[in-house]
Amino acid sequence: MEARHMLDVSGTTFSVHYSITARPNCSLPPATCLCVFSIVAFISLSVAIAFTLIGAWPVLPFSGIELAALGWAFHDTYRHASDYERLTIDHSKVVLERHDHKRDDRIELNSCWARVIMDLMPNGSCRRLALRSHGREIEFGHFLSGEERYAIGKQLKSRFASAQVFI
Repeated sequence: MEARHMLDVSGTTFSVHYSITARPNCSLPPATCLCVFSIVAFISLSVAIAFTLIGAWPVLPFSGIELAALGWAFHDTYRHASDYERLTIDHSKVVLERHDHKRDDRIELNSCWARVIMDLMPNGSCRRLALRSHGREIEFGHFLSGEERYAIGKQLKSRFASAQVFI
């Protein structure tokens, strides 16, 4: 199976253009998802029909409910497969873009005023990563693990610290 990358970083701490794109892990492509659902449906319906033929007909509606719930779960997972968060830093501008199946958000901040906020847990991973500027906090890294948020937070702190030197 082909797995999508959850995190793409372009640029370095000191380059003019720096971009981080985070996506949910979507390791089940749509064609494979349909194949898995078809196999599960075939097995479930075969068992339900066999029980119906020997007189245990109440099994059939429960099999239908099971398949409807599984179908909804696969459909919901597929809808969120193209979601992403992108943080881009160009010169003095920080742009945070979020895309989900319902809406797109775009927030721009001045990198001279932006500060990185990291809420660390006792084990060293990052529970929450946010940018603060002009009284607003914008969270980033919903699709990342605590360790990935920590690593990105350190990179961003270094990036903004180096930008402050050149002001």
